[in-house]
Amino acid sequence: MHDIVMIGSSIFEFWQKPKWGTLNISNNAIRSTQSLDWYNSDLSTLPKAKNYLVYCGSNDLIYGVPPEQTVANINVVLFSLAKLNPDAKIGYFSIMKCPQKQKAQQLTVIDKMNKHIKTATCCGINNRIHYFDFNEYINNDKKWFNNDGLHLTEQAYQMLDEKLEPVISQWALAS
Repeated sequence: MHDIVMIGSSIFEFWQKPKWGTLNISNNAIRSTQSLDWYNSDLSTLPKAKNYLVYCGSNDLIYGVPPEQTVANINVVLFSLAKLNPDAKIGYFSIMKCPQKQKAQQLTVIDKMNKHIKTATCCGINNRIHYFDFNEYINNDKKWFNNDGLHLTEQAYQMLDEKLEPVISQWALAS
């Protein structure tokens, strides 16, 4: 059994295997996926884990999915994972604010979506669903992004590993 299984889109896929201490991590993220893809997927086929981390919603904005539908899809995914895995904790990484989304004038929409997801997860399934805001670390700073203004640089992943390792390890290992 894994300590953490990750699902989501390219932001997680390109992270490959985060360096979060001794945690055994299985990264099952798939680039270009949207929240509806995970909503429609058979989550029961994921590897068994003590914890699941989800990142999705950013691609929904690219493809014009209404924010309300994206939030609803994400909530279904999170609560479905929690129901399928009654002993596991579920974590959601906030939709990332990035130069691409700033150029598309979507930062306010992202803030609202993240707020709705955070509110829905704060007490989810006996407090087993946790919201992680990693925007505080990258601050929509161009230095952390590749030329596309969306994907993170290797240095950004290294920085996130350093900043998040104690946070994720504590969350994943707490009973």
